[in-house]
Amino acid sequence: MSRTARTPVNPAPWHNGPETESVTDEPAEPGEITSTTAASAPPSTLSAVVITVITGLLIGSVAAVMHANIWYLSESVWLPWGLLFSGALVWFASVWCGTATRRVWAAAVPGLLSYVLSWAFAYLKNGSALVVTSWEAPIGMVGYAWFAVIFVAVMAAVIVTGRYITKLRRQARG
Repeated sequence: MSRTARTPVNPAPWHNGPETESVTDEPAEPGEITSTTAASAPPSTLSAVVITVITGLLIGSVAAVMHANIWYLSESVWLPWGLLFSGALVWFASVWCGTATRRVWAAAVPGLLSYVLSWAFAYLKNGSALVVTSWEAPIGMVGYAWFAVIFVAVMAAVIVTGRYITKLRRQARG
């Protein structure tokens, strides 16, 4: 099949002309970007920074608000389900950022921003209602635990991302 006789690959409905992306039987010329190479190339560093910072600010805000949800089974028995949910949210977002950008540092950024936002919510204003830190009530204990959960989630995300990237590099070498 010649380069001029191309078959479109999933063209958008508004693209009907010959300028649509296509598949050929011929190998790509050196330096030519094909759909396969474009999909396998990691995003630029600037793009990775933007992705991780936006994700970190969004996830950090949501998780800081959600971590304090507690299910009280009785006066002395309570389940901090919001803490578990928020920790999982930070972990999943961190792993996604790291694996999507293929950078280990990108896995740490959402968690670090979550930590900074939580610290700001807890200590920049006296009597904060978003992140309460006190040993006298369950909500305060959960506030302290939230900082530990963020740390564990970030470390786990960095480890998972590092292993994923190492596996990709081994597969690329063959």
